[in-house]
Amino acid sequence: LALVLSAFTGCGGTGGDEEAVDTAEAADTVYTNGKVYTVDAENTVAQAVAVKDGVIAFVGSDEDAQAYIGEATEVVDLNGKIMMPGLIDTHVHRSGTALTELYDIYLYESITKEQTLEDIRAFIEANPDLEVYWGAGYTVGMAGDPKGPKAEWLDEICDDKPIILKSNDGHNLWLNSIALEMNGITPETEPPTGGTVHVDPITGELWGSLTDAGSLVTMTQTYEDWQITESIDYFQEYMHAWGYTSIMSISDTYVESFAELESNGELTMRVNAGLRMNPGELEPQIEALNQLRDTYNSDLINITTAKFFADGVIEGMTGWLLEPYAETSGMPEGYVSEPYWEQDMLNQFFAACMENGYQIHIHSIGDASTKSMLDGFEYAVGELGEGDYRNVLTHLQVVRDEDKVRMGELDIIGSLQPFWHFKEPEWWEYVDLIALGEERAWTEYPAKSLQDQGVLLTFSGDHPVSPVNNPFWAIEAAVTRNLNNPDYYGVEDITDMDDPTWLLNPDERVDVLTALQAYTINGAFQLFREDSIGSLEVGKFADLIVVDQDIFEIDPIRIDSTQVLATVFNGQVVYGGYEF
Repeated sequence: LALVLSAFTGCGGTGGDEEAVDTAEAADTVYTNGKVYTVDAENTVAQAVAVKDGVIAFVGSDEDAQAYIGEATEVVDLNGKIMMPGLIDTHVHRSGTALTELYDIYLYESITKEQTLEDIRAFIEANPDLEVYWGAGYTVGMAGDPKGPKAEWLDEICDDKPIILKSNDGHNLWLNSIALEMNGITPETEPPTGGTVHVDPITGELWGSLTDAGSLVTMTQTYEDWQITESIDYFQEYMHAWGYTSIMSISDTYVESFAELESNGELTMRVNAGLRMNPGELEPQIEALNQLRDTYNSDLINITTAKFFADGVIEGMTGWLLEPYAETSGMPEGYVSEPYWEQDMLNQFFAACMENGYQIHIHSIGDASTKSMLDGFEYAVGELGEGDYRNVLTHLQVVRDEDKVRMGELDIIGSLQPFWHFKEPEWWEYVDLIALGEERAWTEYPAKSLQDQGVLLTFSGDHPVSPVNNPFWAIEAAVTRNLNNPDYYGVEDITDMDDPTWLLNPDERVDVLTALQAYTINGAFQLFREDSIGSLEVGKFADLIVVDQDIFEIDPIRIDSTQVLATVFNGQVVYGGYEF
């Protein structure tokens, strides 16, 4: 920790003196008496920040900040609190948990099997007139089996109306028996490429869970336009409460809802977005992406990205591996899953997207999928030449050492989710350990070893996969590789970051500065916005947060208790206030 703190140096002021600023040039707001982590190139620490017209006009000492105070300037005494740049989530799904929380069966905070079933039952009893029960957020880990929960558990709650639930990772579905029947799903149903229809290995009967096979569900859920817009607004509010001011919205729908908020002056975050690319015809998908960019690029919304899925997930055993799943997984001998893309087609898609100016952002879980994706990048760069592509691999659960080197050589950004970088209760031993075996489960989710190979790290929650998308939970897990919030998981807290109970491969720990950069300036770079956000510097937008404690000075296992006191976007308070 002392080494991390030594990276920060004092900042004596960058703003000038009183003669340089007249009344007309006075700041709108001046923050004084704080500890300001600028996250600039020198990692300087300041005392004061001045903001004018939504832009940072000064960063420096309290003494020099006086020159920016006019008669109409609002002076905010930070009272020793900590200021840092507004945080950037580099992989989040609009509108998070909002639609489910507002209108469906909400299971994102139901950790155990008992609580999950209780919450499903309570919703159904409270809504007896619904014809179909939709919901989301259950955890596969609560089932105690990588195949997920069983249909019969839902049948005991309701056997005469369909129940269709999506897991918190977005890759698994859980249906009761009547829902399976109404959607024509049988033990003989052929899953889509990369997907699985789970059956009981003994009886051959349907288990009740599907992995990466949502296309088999013919029933559809729809929302009214007003519900979608309301959910996006709600999503924005709680993201601000966690300190986020910019996002990579990785889902390819609802861009129009963000645009509607912007047109009404109600969008208070910067949004990068794009479209998902699927195996098939290339040109129509490029045209759709171009049309989206032409339609929605604006001050706050940038269409920058083509999203790809390389494989599925370890839970459900659809992540594509180089070596077979463990014997304990229950999968056939030699089973490694399969790719979503044929390599030659993938190569052509990569080259076309990059040639048209799009960053590629890939869901890659297994080591076979990451190897294939890097092969595709090498092909595209060979065709197009070197460029400022800023391509991204996200999740990166199982990665070969040699591919960590390749990521660095190809300047691939690693968008990581540190929320998952420890032995999560009710998950790791029931899913990852069973599916991967001890060695791969212990070394999963690299971070430091990627950084050591020159990979730029950015952080996210993959919300709603991480339903409580609190960045300080993620920072703690990245720094400790250990339990980050005992109350959420319903377990006893730890008092030592080396406590072995939930500890996962401490060799992959990163320092606090790395974690903060991953949520700020590195995230800004991924979003092609490093010249305007990501650090507190003169000329950048005044996107900033104030928090109650110094994450560089406290015990790392207490970082998760950090509270956001105020979130400011373009110089305007969008969460909390200035009562410090």
